[in-house]
Amino acid sequence: MSGKKGIETKQNERILVPLGRSRVHRNFHLVSEGSSFSAACANDAVPKALRSKGVVDLSFRMSRGRTHVDRSYQAGCLRMRQPRRDPVDVRPCAVLINTSGGLADGDSLTQTICWGENSEAIVTTQAAEKIYRALSQGSRINTRIEVASGAHAEWLPQETIMFDRARLTREAHILLEGDVSFLGLEAVILGRTAMGEQMRSGALSDRMRIYRDGHLIYADALELTGDIDALMRRSAIADGAGAMAILVHASAHVTGLLPAVRDALGCADGRAAASCWNGLLAVRFLAPDGATLRHDIMTVLAPLRGGRPLPRVWRC
Repeated sequence: MSGKKGIETKQNERILVPLGRSRVHRNFHLVSEGSSFSAACANDAVPKALRSKGVVDLSFRMSRGRTHVDRSYQAGCLRMRQPRRDPVDVRPCAVLINTSGGLADGDSLTQTICWGENSEAIVTTQAAEKIYRALSQGSRINTRIEVASGAHAEWLPQETIMFDRARLTREAHILLEGDVSFLGLEAVILGRTAMGEQMRSGALSDRMRIYRDGHLIYADALELTGDIDALMRRSAIADGAGAMAILVHASAHVTGLLPAVRDALGCADGRAAASCWNGLLAVRFLAPDGATLRHDIMTVLAPLRGGRPLPRVWRC
């Protein structure tokens, strides 16, 4: 590496640290994690110029009997695309794309999605989101969802995969108004299970809040820090599972859907259970790996979506 100096860490890893403000994409030195210069930069390990910030502000409205995109603000690494409407399910589908290929230390995504009155639409992601190893502060995903009266909203992002030593703070605030139908999913896979990776170190802070007409009706909070693999092996936490998800459905008809959901859970390969109260149905999943988790989620989504096919990005 001509013209640059560096020190290898004990694990033969290297950290890039900028030299000055100009041309930060070229002027780097390599310093070890234990060096004094590295310690001084511990709270700002990644240069701001190299961080990815993605923002999407999306809304739908009903016009002349069809749902259309009303607002579509996109900035940074986050983009939205609309594939052709499925001939079986004519509801529009918006696909969110993180063009940075994943979230590294200091990266963030901010997603605001609104369904107008009587609108019907599906929002998903192009692929599983990847959370890479963090040097200091980790990554953040903030989601705000607003569903107006009479709307039918589906928030179905694909799984989030956390690499070993990743740090993620994820928050979702969901505001429901009046008589709506909302189906939402949040799933996470801890470690790249296909290659046998385990999360020996890292942090996950995952929060979901659902409000109906301004009143809190559902709150879920998860905090895992340190040796996450060891925590997940505890019987009172996950009993050895390496992947998990929460699926929530709010509508006036959830009570009638509970028997069909529980019947579907009889075909689950992992562990799952469903509960229903106060117009809200919640299903929790635990699975040994991502493939099992996806199978179980798709098994339950079938009765909740009336047998309609999932977005094509889920079937690729």
